[in-house]
Amino acid sequence: MMNSIQSVLSENATREITIGASPSEWGLEVQRTDATFWVPIGVAPIVIGSATGCDVRIEDRTVSARHASFVREGRGLVVRDLGSRNGTFVGGARVEEFVLRAGTAVTLGCTTVLCEPVPRSRASVDDEPLPGLIGQSMVMRELAQHVRMLAKRSAPVLIAGETGSGKELVARSLHDLGPLRAGPYIPLNVAALPRDLVESELFGHERGAFTGAVKRRAGAFAEAAGGTLFLDEIGELPLDAQPKLLRALDGYEMRRVGGGAGDKSKARLIAATHAPLGEFVASGRFRRDLYHRLEVFIVREPSLRERKGDIPGLATHFLRRLEPEVGAMLCSPCAMSRLAHHDWPGNVRELRNVLFRAVSFVDESRVICGSMIDRAFDRKPAERVHLTVATARSMLEDHEGNISAAARAAGLPRTTFRKIVFGDGEQ
Repeated sequence: MMNSIQSVLSENATREITIGASPSEWGLEVQRTDATFWVPIGVAPIVIGSATGCDVRIEDRTVSARHASFVREGRGLVVRDLGSRNGTFVGGARVEEFVLRAGTAVTLGCTTVLCEPVPRSRASVDDEPLPGLIGQSMVMRELAQHVRMLAKRSAPVLIAGETGSGKELVARSLHDLGPLRAGPYIPLNVAALPRDLVESELFGHERGAFTGAVKRRAGAFAEAAGGTLFLDEIGELPLDAQPKLLRALDGYEMRRVGGGAGDKSKARLIAATHAPLGEFVASGRFRRDLYHRLEVFIVREPSLRERKGDIPGLATHFLRRLEPEVGAMLCSPCAMSRLAHHDWPGNVRELRNVLFRAVSFVDESRVICGSMIDRAFDRKPAERVHLTVATARSMLEDHEGNISAAARAAGLPRTTFRKIVFGDGEQ
């Protein structure tokens, strides 16, 4: 598994942190399992490595003593490899020098460093991450701060975020950190409910109210009394059920299907959506009054592409979950770089699935290589990776002459890698 990361800031880096960074300045987000370090980049280069004298020291056995430097040139940021053993990777390709753009992730050994022109104020968030959510990035720590504040309240909360980003985990944290944590937590996915049973699931029904109603049922609101009701994919709630949900939120008695008035709601409501509810309101698919009742407090769940610095920790977490079944696995620097540069439209759920598929391609080396990640993405090895002869030969030396291992690390077919090193006619 990837070693933990320890960042030790030099006097130069510490001085810049004291001064602070304006929103136009570049910085490096370096993470470890229990802390996050935000390192602004000033005029002087920042050297990252495992040696004591580096500006940022990383305790990672795959990182060289002086691995790479980051320096501002003009209005951009340039990374330079300092002759490292395991290489510096951007987009799955080993680079000697590369001009970075906002959000670019650079892989040093098994460590990923995220480069962003972000205000220094992001680093002032000191809340611990939410229970069950993997990630030490600044956006996740900001999320934790927001959730802890809202957990103390009783008003409804709307969680907005892309599919697979972990909205249900945020909802659980709102419950577990709040005053109703001793009460029940009832999750209900609205999109998975048959349309004709939505009201019954929410508010209950009387015996004989419809075919199959062989006995009286309380409904999710009643089951969540004294606790939290989580309605996932609230945008899929049918229009005819929306007024009844609004009445429940406004404190009126809830009517069971086929019966009279029941009790008033005694549960806190948390809703989640990946859909643009504002657009749904404009098109008439969602009631405006219900929307405004739900949007008093909104929590925005960041997508995985907004927190790529969390990918190494997430990858380690998922691989550890697989250990009882397949044994210990490692992600090579090239594989980690592939993961860091994917856009992840399916977010954390997609990352989990890609890793689970990649494990099936691993040989006796127990190492997931870049080409295996490409296969897990169901695509051919990245053709954008172009190695110089010197770089390819250096990689071959790093792998003690093992062409197959070096080719896997480069994310290239063995024959292609051999041609780069020896030329077409070499056997």
